[in-house]
Amino acid sequence: MPNIACNLLYNNGNEGTYVGFAGPCTIGNIAYNVRKGDGRWCSQPRCSCRIFYDRDFSGALSNEPCNESFLFTKWEWNAGENFETREPFYLRQPVEGKVAVLTTIFAGQKERDRKIVGFFKIDRCIDEKVVFADNTYRLRLLRDEADELNFWEYHRNQKGTQPDWRQGRFRYLEDDQTAAFLHDLAAVVQSGASRSMILDLLRSDFRAYAETRPVVNGYLAAEAVMRTLLKRKYGKGGESANHRNLKNYIASHPEIIGLERRFVRAKIEHPYISGDLVDILFEPVDGGTNTVVEIELDIVVPGVHQAIKYRALRCAELGRPLDDLSVRAVVVAWNIDRVAADLCRRYGIEFYEHRL
Repeated sequence: MPNIACNLLYNNGNEGTYVGFAGPCTIGNIAYNVRKGDGRWCSQPRCSCRIFYDRDFSGALSNEPCNESFLFTKWEWNAGENFETREPFYLRQPVEGKVAVLTTIFAGQKERDRKIVGFFKIDRCIDEKVVFADNTYRLRLLRDEADELNFWEYHRNQKGTQPDWRQGRFRYLEDDQTAAFLHDLAAVVQSGASRSMILDLLRSDFRAYAETRPVVNGYLAAEAVMRTLLKRKYGKGGESANHRNLKNYIASHPEIIGLERRFVRAKIEHPYISGDLVDILFEPVDGGTNTVVEIELDIVVPGVHQAIKYRALRCAELGRPLDDLSVRAVVVAWNIDRVAADLCRRYGIEFYEHRL
């Protein structure tokens, strides 16, 4: 049985820290949706928002003018209808017990930027068109969490080379696509309780993918994996400018750590299968020594431990013993104190001080 991705028209009702979809839109967003047209419900003559717009925003407006306006209050979603024929759209495959991934395009953005704003496990489906959320597995995202999750990182159309929803209120998702999203969501959410709930859902409903994030063929899948790894490494605030500048400088000037530029090629943020990223990997052009480099600024001891790990991971990646001398590890930092220097000597980590 498939999961589903739902196409939501952007609703900013009661939007603040959290995404909207919990009340009628503001006047500005009503005007945006009506003028946008493109066959959306908001521009249809029968829509109460369109009627409100045509009255120059005078009179009353329904508190629930569309499915989107009560999505996160009633926790239900409707597959909708063809506005010309009024024929309902039906979920022809069983979806009870599966996951509904809720997506939208925020005002002013393009289809490529389609974001995921929440999800729920489907408790029941009525008349093959209305689905209701489970009470346990459901989540309305914070706005800055939603900004991190692009739908097209997980899904690709069977035909075509560009992200394109084309038409319809929903499409089906395979388990690996949904599990990849849930893994990334667990890394993005700020609430520990939400993270535990997501991981519990993975263990109970996506056992084949519970421990390892599957690699999926979305339009932006490669970008998604790297973004997730960088977020895990540098945290929500991202990499500092000073760290990035020093990293890029060392990558361009390997002679600072005793390497000849013509004999090596630098890979910045080289990913390991473990999900770790080493700041710089210098690969030999024709055999020779591999060098992993960890960049730090003032607090160096954690970086020494990272260098020890990255050297071991590189040995494993090359299929060599962990004490293979053809793989060296280096720490470059602004300042290296006595404690960090002693730790480097104890474990055979070379160290250099360099400040731009």
